[in-house]
Amino acid sequence: MIWQLDLLLLTLLLACAVVAVIVRSMLATVAVLAAFSLFAALLFAGMGAPDVAFVEAVLGSAFVGVLLLVAVLVTGDRPAGRDRRAAWIAGPLIIVFAGLMLYASQDLPDRGDPFAPGHTGVARGYVEGSLADSETPNVVTAVLADYRSMDTLGETLVVFTAALAAALVLHRSRKDAS
Repeated sequence: MIWQLDLLLLTLLLACAVVAVIVRSMLATVAVLAAFSLFAALLFAGMGAPDVAFVEAVLGSAFVGVLLLVAVLVTGDRPAGRDRRAAWIAGPLIIVFAGLMLYASQDLPDRGDPFAPGHTGVARGYVEGSLADSETPNVVTAVLADYRSMDTLGETLVVFTAALAAALVLHRSRKDAS
């Protein structure tokens, strides 16, 4: 049953990606991209990664969706003219990239495999030693705040930088409009 749900979510993700490129309204594009992010969060939750699913739902669907919505409302709903040459270049590049991703995914272990490297290596050490090492009863919090604190700080800085860049672009477009 789980593979049917995965297939449905993959189909919805591909449909959202295609619709986001085809639709002419920027507001509709923002809505479709928010839905894409929500379906990705559901896929992560199905894979047993609730922390990643939560971050994707909050940041990808809600936070980025609101930033893009504000940007569209400030700058206008209609996109600038489309360059057909860019589409002829981007299309084959996307196909090559998708092919490379599919090729690279062939060596990944099966989902739920208890003997996968992620389940036999350092993850077991995190689960068994997180309380003693960090005095934090929640293993996910211990991993994010203690073991991977620099990664978490880096991810937070990336989100902050994206928000700052969006604010600067919106501020500049307001000056241009007045």
